[in-house]
Amino acid sequence: MSPSLCSIIVPMYNVESYILRCLKSLSAQTFSNVEIIIVDDGSTDGSVAICEQY
Repeated sequence: MSPSLCSIIVPMYNVESYILRCLKSLSAQTFSNVEIIIVDDGSTDGSVAICEQY
């Protein structure tokens, strides 16, 4: 039996100061079969660019 997929949904709106820390924390979890879904609600800061780079 293959392990289940864990989907993590992160709502995002103007969190440029925090989004990189959030993504690093989620990526560091011990469960390996994870997908991170980021939902941008029209951010006007650099949040989207940080997510695209990551």
